[in-house]
Amino acid sequence: MIAVDEHTSIGCWVRGISAQDVEIIVLDTSVVPDVFMLTSSPLETVAVCRTLWRTDEVIGARYR
Repeated sequence: MIAVDEHTSIGCWVRGISAQDVEIIVLDTSVVPDVFMLTSSPLETVAVCRTLWRTDEVIGARYR
């Protein structure tokens, strides 16, 4: 899940994950801010991420 703000979360799929970066798929990347919080089963924590690049449906981000 991506926390857009304190009241809004959107679903996503983790496509790729490394020690520093994550690649996620969402239906509409335009609703995801440049800095967001990501929760995921593989991460087992909440990670603050900064968007590095985006297409219409994929975001590449780095953990902060």
